[in-house]
Amino acid sequence: MKTDTNKPFLILNASAGSGKTFNLVRNYLRLLLSEGELRSEMSQIIAMTFTNKAALEMKTRIIGDLNKLSTA
Repeated sequence: MKTDTNKPFLILNASAGSGKTFNLVRNYLRLLLSEGELRSEMSQIIAMTFTNKAALEMKTRIIGDLNKLSTA
C-alpha cells in the first residue's frame, strides 16, 4: 500500500483488500480524537471514496468504533 502522509492530505492508493478502509477510519478517528494541534473538527475532515458502497462501509465502521469507545 502506498501512503502519502504529507499534511494536509492523506492519500491511500492500493488494491482491493489491502486495508484502505481500515486505515482511513483509523486516521479519521485519530484526527477527531487527538488532543492539541493534531485535533480536527468533523467539519474540517474530508474522507473521499470512489463508490457509495465504500462510503457507507467507512461511515459504518466510524460509527461502530465510536460506539465501542463510548461504552468502554
